[in-house]
Amino acid sequence: MKILKLAWKIRWYLWQAKKYSKKANKANKAGWGLDRNMYFQKYCYYQDTVRIMEEKLG
Repeated sequence: MKILKLAWKIRWYLWQAKKYSKKANKANKAGWGLDRNMYFQKYCYYQDTVRIMEEKLG
């Protein structure tokens, strides 16, 4: 059961990372790029979390 729960969390975090990477690319074309920085930080957070969870999964 733990493995299944962890797999669902990984899928959710990957979905979030994909969502924020698209927003970062859109905001990158905008003026000052302040939004891009926030979206990029969230993208990095979700990618790092997925990497840690995959290491736990084995």
